[in-house]
Amino acid sequence: MRKIFKILLIIFLVFISHEAQAISPGSIIKAFKGVGKIFKKGADEVPDIGKKIEDLKGGNIKSSSKIDETVLNVDNSSSIKFEEGTLHQIDNLSQDELLEAHNIKQSRRQRDADQLLDVIDAIDVASDIAQTAIIVPFIQTEWQGRVFKSSNYFNNPTIEKRILIMCESNLEDFYFTALFDKKGRNWFLLSGNFTNKNPKRYYIRPMERQELLVLKDLDEYLYFSNKPTGIKKYPTKYFIINNDAKFFFEKNISEKKDPEQIINELLNKKEESSFSCKRKL
Repeated sequence: MRKIFKILLIIFLVFISHEAQAISPGSIIKAFKGVGKIFKKGADEVPDIGKKIEDLKGGNIKSSSKIDETVLNVDNSSSIKFEEGTLHQIDNLSQDELLEAHNIKQSRRQRDADQLLDVIDAIDVASDIAQTAIIVPFIQTEWQGRVFKSSNYFNNPTIEKRILIMCESNLEDFYFTALFDKKGRNWFLLSGNFTNKNPKRYYIRPMERQELLVLKDLDEYLYFSNKPTGIKKYPTKYFIINNDAKFFFEKNISEKKDPEQIINELLNKKEESSFSCKRKL
């Protein structure tokens, strides 16, 4: 592998000798520094040498900032398209179609308002077994979305059958849909999770569309979570949307912390959180 490096370095130096008159000394120095970095990084970075040569040939040694700007524009474009697609579906699909799009079975859609939800993620559990799930005592089966109706950030225009709330953090955006039924069969759904806001940091696996569990329904905030993956486990993600349109969430990787433990941690973040929500529909 060292022989390959040496050959590429010779080619690079020969190229510079022909092009030196067209390039400033500062650019050449930066180019040599770039080669040094490539040697330090190892063979995995070899394909970048060709890119460096092309940049040098075109006088674009300082093009990294332009590349970053291009990546940012692409990410913004993807985010806008994601939001437009989500908004179009929530606005145009019927309630039954929306529930189907969120993987809620037909049998579930016929439930009574106070009937226990399917509390375990992606698992069909008989109702008597579901009653033993440790998350059950914390779930509010009858909720009204009080924070949406009481907060000036969310209640204009007047809420009728549904609303779509977009909440953003520094790394991902969440789209939450609340469906309101006159019979009290309300639904709170995760309709989208855009996680490509900063692809240069690390990959975040987006959450799938799903029904969420409402844990506290107050004028001050709505506290909710995803579903646990087992009867003896707690949810892996908890969220709060408050009446000032602030948004904060906490991961529970161990699946051992109950909602009361997590909510104290979340409320302590209230003043320092810069994450926020907007009503989109």
